[in-house]
Amino acid sequence: MHLAVAVLAALPGPVDLDRLSIAHARQLAGRPVVATFLVAKPAYSDLGVTTLGAFDQQDGSERGAVLRGIRRDVDEGERVTVVGVLRVTDWPTAFVGGVLVPAWVGIEVRGR
Repeated sequence: MHLAVAVLAALPGPVDLDRLSIAHARQLAGRPVVATFLVAKPAYSDLGVTTLGAFDQQDGSERGAVLRGIRRDVDEGERVTVVGVLRVTDWPTAFVGGVLVPAWVGIEVRGR
């Protein structure tokens, strides 16, 4: 337990995922963070993980968190805090369900 407290104490203050710029996200990529955001999409569980989505941003990025386990205790409109590693993914243009989707940036926290 002492190790967990020491790790949390060493992390920077909470990162507001709803307001985090793509440039700042790239600086934090690969690092452990404490992130907060408002859940704006229904939670989706599959293959032993639950994905939570934040509000879509005008900068074209998609943000959220991936948590271990099936989580039925998180609702839309709820503010959550997630401890995990921040990841930034540059997704290429692709066809999804026959529709062309332009390239976008994915910003997510992989919960521990």
